[in-house]
Amino acid sequence: MNLINFIPLFLIPISQAFVLETRSRRSTVAAATSNRFSGLLLSQGDSSIENNRATSEKPKTNEINRKNFLSQAIITASFSTSFLTLPFTSRANAFDGGVGGLGKTKPETNVVFSNPDNIDVASSISTPGDYNAELVAPDGSTPAFLSFYAPWPMLRSSGIESRDLASSESAFVQVAPLPEGKSVSSLPKSFFVDTIFGQTGKYGMYGTPTDIKVKKVRDSENGSIYVATFTTLTPAMRESDRKALISASSVGGGVFMLVTGTTVARFKGQEELLNKVAESFVCVEAPKSSFRRQS
Repeated sequence: MNLINFIPLFLIPISQAFVLETRSRRSTVAAATSNRFSGLLLSQGDSSIENNRATSEKPKTNEINRKNFLSQAIITASFSTSFLTLPFTSRANAFDGGVGGLGKTKPETNVVFSNPDNIDVASSISTPGDYNAELVAPDGSTPAFLSFYAPWPMLRSSGIESRDLASSESAFVQVAPLPEGKSVSSLPKSFFVDTIFGQTGKYGMYGTPTDIKVKKVRDSENGSIYVATFTTLTPAMRESDRKALISASSVGGGVFMLVTGTTVARFKGQEELLNKVAESFVCVEAPKSSFRRQS
């Protein structure tokens, strides 16, 4: 846009104010001179001479002031316009399962506390230590007492999770209905694929894990322990090879699982600790209580 055409658009209010002020001053001068017209006529010649002389002596000052005034007006108007024309950009929402819409807001672990109003997962233990909680089985009525050794801080996430914030080790609880005709010692690979490694699980937040291999390691008095290797995606959409131990127990027609693992590269160095966590997992039917149950 031509600068000559651009200036008046922002100076119209300023010009109007200048004209009104000038008219007001002229009216004031006219009113004052009406009472002493004769005296002013006598002095008008001398005043005109002095005014002309003053004007001729300071033309550059007035010109500079006018230029400064116009420059400041243009800068101010341009600065204001730049703010007015900036497009509004909304902040991208961050999700527990991803950033900017990658994944869900929260994974589905199907953990249901017997009395959720009195549960504070993050402050329920002094890490490291034993974590205890009373849950509700998938049948909706059977109470289940759960306990395991948590060597890392407990997180305020969906469900029950202990994680080493400085590395990749973690442990979390996953609950699912027990497949018909199966026991915890004979769970098929498809059961783990659909629950722990499904799109609704923690490992499926950025895409379904691939190269999943599951096998039973041993049975124990508290249930069975499986080992799984798989490849999952990180928040940066990079592949990460991981290995996990899965402790499984059955209560109230459901399978309660503690999944503890890390990356394949770190597993051997952390194997003793991970086995300690897996072996510590206990889930048994609890005595009936008067706690209000809520899904």
